Amino acid sequence: MLTAQQVIDWLKMESNPNEGGYYATTATSPLNIPNDALPPIFPPVDGGRPVYSSIYYLIDPASFSAMHKVTGDMIYNFYTGDPVQMLLLYPEGYSNRYEIFNFGNNIASGFLPMKVIPGGTWLGSRMITGGTYALMGVTLAPGFEPVDYFIGKRAQLVAAYPEVAEMITALTRG
Repeated sequence: MLTAQQVIDWLKMESNPNEGGYYATTATSPLNIPNDALPPIFPPVDGGRPVYSSIYYLIDPASFSAMHKVTGDMIYNFYTGDPVQMLLLYPEGYSNRYEIFNFGNNIASGFLPMKVIPGGTWLGSRMITGGTYALMGVTLAPGFEPVDYFIGKRAQLVAAYPEVAEMITALTRG
């Protein structure tokens, strides 16, 4: 198996200063959705929004994906490496308030290689103890726009979801 640094180098990944981990953009749709064709939860952006965008995303034991959310829906895919534990804090109106999801390729051990995450869901992830790295893919629809990206604030998330305060603390920065 490759090392995390070999994967980062091979895929020309960059450090993600806000969220943590490493990423590389893989695709952005050449087709755009006009602003007036989207629900009002999406702030208007110049030229509309791409239909989709996707990235590679990697975490290792020294990094984690800090709690964050985007406005649109996401599809996470697990490609290679060791399993990840993901915390999902669902917005109001969902039957589950939160979910702890085990993400990986070993289906026989209870891991799943794909997760659909509705827009507005707070999420963060970390390696399961003993892992060396995890390479994942994320596809967003509509495509990523910085105006849709929010990093979670520990105190606010703990106040809203006290039942998972310990995990929120582990997946937020100060």
